[in-house]
Amino acid sequence: MVQRLRFRASHFPAVRDGSKRMTMRFNDPVQVGPALLVFEFDDEVSLPGHITSTVAKPVGTVTDDEAQKDGFAGASDVLPGLRDYYPELQPSDEIVIVRFEVNDD
Repeated sequence: MVQRLRFRASHFPAVRDGSKRMTMRFNDPVQVGPALLVFEFDDEVSLPGHITSTVAKPVGTVTDDEAQKDGFAGASDVLPGLRDYYPELQPSDEIVIVRFEVNDD
C-alpha cells in the first residue's frame, strides 16, 4: 500500500503549482518513495507524488531557508506555526523535514 502524506485543503494550490515542495511533520512517519498526497477537502482530493528526502532534526534547529521553503517567514515562526497542527510541540522535539514532488503523469 502506498504511503499517504496528508495536507490541509488550503495547501492544495501551492502543492499543485509546485511552489510548495516541503513540509514538516511530527510523529508522522514517512519514508522516501512513492506517496499519495492527500488533501482534506469535504471529499478527499489526492495527487500522486514521491517523497524525495526526509531529514529529522529538533524544531529549534530549523534554518530560515528550511522555514521559508515550507511557507514560514523565518525559523522563529516554525514552532508557533507547527503548534497549530501539534499543540504540545516543544523546541527540542524532533520533526521530520519532508521534501516531495508531484508526479507529472
